[in-house]
Amino acid sequence: MTDPDLLPPNIVNRLAGRLHEARLGRSPVARLTDSYPNLTEADAYRIADRGVALRMAAGERVVGAKLGFTSEAMRTAMGIDSPNYGWLTDPMIVSDGTVSLGGLIHPKAEPEIGFVLARDLAGGAVSAAEVLAATAFVMPVIEVVDSRFEDFRFRAFDNTADNSSAGMVVLGRRATLPDFDLSRIGVVVYVNGELLYSAAGAAAFGYPAASVAWLVRRLAESGRGLKAGHLVISGGLTGPIELEPGTFVNVEMDRIGSVTMSVHS
Repeated sequence: MTDPDLLPPNIVNRLAGRLHEARLGRSPVARLTDSYPNLTEADAYRIADRGVALRMAAGERVVGAKLGFTSEAMRTAMGIDSPNYGWLTDPMIVSDGTVSLGGLIHPKAEPEIGFVLARDLAGGAVSAAEVLAATAFVMPVIEVVDSRFEDFRFRAFDNTADNSSAGMVVLGRRATLPDFDLSRIGVVVYVNGELLYSAAGAAAFGYPAASVAWLVRRLAESGRGLKAGHLVISGGLTGPIELEPGTFVNVEMDRIGSVTMSVHS
């Protein structure tokens, strides 16, 4: 039986297709909530899942997940009380530190802590400690977010439907999981040699591993989980970094390492 409070499948497919084509054509679209003001969180995730299915049909492979809205300030600004998530696919991963803006619409960057899992992780009661026990290694990363909505304007559920604005992830070097509280990791961000931000790991949901645990518990509601080898990026640690051709970003994380990104057109 169809839930009357949810969008019909044909509309979910149409909206997912609209975002998919916007990404491929670099042609931003109006917010979904402008046409569907009663769009629910459940609808938004259904649209996002359909969008990921379209990517997979085109030959992409899911390699991990990302957290959004992990800072309390951002959640307050968006009028929501929890993070959201999206999926990472293999073309999003950048291993050489070089990002082309040619395939993006509204690119902005954020430093994050990435967790790479040694084993599958699932369940409705998973804790941050269990996330750490399941982690093979961590790494500093730079997420390049890219909203498909006009003027980078969206509401929370638009962002969720848009796969949490997933764009690219620039990888740093893997690091052994440190033997101290990840919330205390110091982070500094330099853009073109100038200090732009400083922050701590606590900016991600109070504790980065807690972000990942939240994701696992949330996925359990639909019978899903994370897989061994998945990369999970745990949420932005600073404000956004504006990107244009020639931008060079260097992020240093205490006792984890650094990651750099050079941007071209």
